[in-house]
Amino acid sequence: MSGCHFRYEDLPAHLKVQVDAMWDGKKSEVRGQKSEFRSQESEGKAGEDRPARAAGRCPNKTEASYRADVIARRTDVAAVHYEGLTVRMANGHRYTPDWVVVTAGGRIECHEVKGGYALHSHQRARLAFDQARIEFPWIMWVWAVKTKNGWRS
Repeated sequence: MSGCHFRYEDLPAHLKVQVDAMWDGKKSEVRGQKSEFRSQESEGKAGEDRPARAAGRCPNKTEASYRADVIARRTDVAAVHYEGLTVRMANGHRYTPDWVVVTAGGRIECHEVKGGYALHSHQRARLAFDQARIEFPWIMWVWAVKTKNGWRS
């Protein structure tokens, strides 16, 4: 995995508001728009951690497997949120990574999880992922693909 590391204190004020709202699970007013960040931190194993969201969204089997196989085994994780952050890019598009991980050191990581089959949607998601990585370099970005031998990042 490669990426930039940063500390909460180094974030611009408008991103601190988003992070605080995500951690608190409260509604927050960001740049004049109301944006609801739902705290989806759950405890338990892959089969148990399918939290209900306002729109009824929850991790699919591949995403839940990634959390159980990769994220849950890490010792530096302070919080995990399913689709907990949406970034708006300069071109007007929005991108929501599958998992947002906040480490004990204050680093934010965004993980995009894909299954082994290369679907057409993967190409579109990869373009959005790469653009978000360029526009938000202080976030560590991870593209994870499930293979028959495990996870490839």
